[in-house]
Formats: sequence, structure tokens, C-alpha cells
Amino acid sequence: MRTPIGGAWLYGIVMVFIVLFSAYLAVSINYSKVFRIKNGIINIIEQNEGLEGVSAAQDMVEAFLNQNGHFVTGRCGQESTNAYKGQPYLVNATGKARYCAYKRITPTSKPEVPIYTYYATVFFRVDLPIFGNMFTLPVSGETKEIYFAQ
Repeated sequence: MRTPIGGAWLYGIVMVFIVLFSAYLAVSINYSKVFRIKNGIINIIEQNEGLEGVSAAQDMVEAFLNQNGHFVTGRCGQESTNAYKGQPYLVNATGKARYCAYKRITPTSKPEVPIYTYYATVFFRVDLPIFGNMFTLPVSGETKEIYFAQ
């Protein structure tokens, strides 16, 4: 009688490990996709030397997000209370956006040569099939220093 119960427990343990491993693999693949998207947005900002006043750069970012199928939204604004001042770009009326970008001026010894750094945030949603949408995490990064940003 001990063999059938032991076999059922063994199958249960194996199934739990398979589910945990599959969930870990799915989350890590999606997380790496969001890092690639964040790096792509930062590259677009650096190539266009900023976002402000450059509608082509914002259109390029939107096209990049659509091309990669990234439609997760999140709330912007946590960074604006820290060292990054200013309003985030591309925020709709509900306060949610597909990405957030903040411009920060870096203090220098020469005030006539402004140096800017952009801070970009993309959102990652942990959405498991059985549990549903569990939570949304921000993935952030900075550009290199940009001189005379637009």
C-alpha cells in the first residue's frame, strides 16, 4: 500500500517543480524583452539628442514600441519627486503611459554649456495564466550625457 501513495507524492512534487520552472522561465524571458525595449528607447533618445521639441524622436519611440508589441502601461511620476524634475513625456489623461522619459540637467562649472541626462522607464507586467495580472514593475535606465539637448 505504500508504493501507490509514494508514487502519487512523487508525481505531485515533479509537477510542482515543472510549474515553478516554467513560470520562472516565462517571467525571465519577458523581463529580458522589457530590458531590450528600454535599451532601444534609450538608443533612440541618444541618437536624436533628446526628446523635447523633436516629434520625430517621440514618433520613433512609439513605432519601436508598436513594432515590439509592448503595450503595458504604468504610472509615471515616482522619479519626478527625486533628482529628476519635470513632467514625463507621453502621459495620457489617466496618468498612465507606455513609457516615461524625464530630462535632468547636470550641474557643471560652465552654465553656458548645459549637459542633460534622460531617464527612461518602461513597465513590465507579471501576468501568469492561472493567477492573472499580479503586479507591474518599472524597468529604468539612463542615457549618456547629452550636450545641447533639444
